[in-house]
Amino acid sequence: MSLGTKLKELRKAHKLTLEEMANQLNEKNPNSNFNKGRLSKWEHDTDEPRLSSLKQVADLFNVSIDYFFNDEEPEKEENEAANVIAAHIDDDTPESERQQIITFIENLKKARK
Repeated sequence: MSLGTKLKELRKAHKLTLEEMANQLNEKNPNSNFNKGRLSKWEHDTDEPRLSSLKQVADLFNVSIDYFFNDEEPEKEENEAANVIAAHIDDDTPESERQQIITFIENLKKARK
């Protein structure tokens, strides 16, 4: 699978338009100048991003930059919303604590049903 295809799949999985993705990238990286035209070229494999730009995209979607260069599929997240919330916890929060947060959210949802 090409880099562009992987990028498009990630964007669609997060239910973002090209413009929304560009806006989110620009918000997270104020010195960047992402736009939907550039992102579209990447998705269609007519242009390739700089490594620094690709790193910003990987950070936005919480994937490793390696994801774009290997043939392995990412592990499917069982509870994407819980992972999004956990990802917004402080950067210095250990992975074990993030997993506890995800488990806590999942347990709350189960109890509500």
